Amino acid sequence: MARKTHHKHSSTKGYRRLLDSLAELDGVHRVATGRVKPRMGSGRPVAPISKVRPVESGLSITINTDGAIVDAYVVTDRPDEVAEAMRERGWTSS
Repeated sequence: MARKTHHKHSSTKGYRRLLDSLAELDGVHRVATGRVKPRMGSGRPVAPISKVRPVESGLSITINTDGAIVDAYVVTDRPDEVAEAMRERGWTSS
């Protein structure tokens, strides 16, 4: 079976596991990381995924890690079901 997750070389194990778990959800065709930005400020993130936005190909998400903010894209034809599954697993704050 083809891999459904594309990891950047600099990605850390913490959010790699999250991306791999996302890729295993029903309705998800592929997960790809986008831009990785350094995270400023102190404190721990409230939820692993801080933003979920619908886009033409599925969902655009923002992942909070200890040292970075990662933009990622979830390719799906069922964005509402995937967003609900993320909420049920406690990956999003809302």
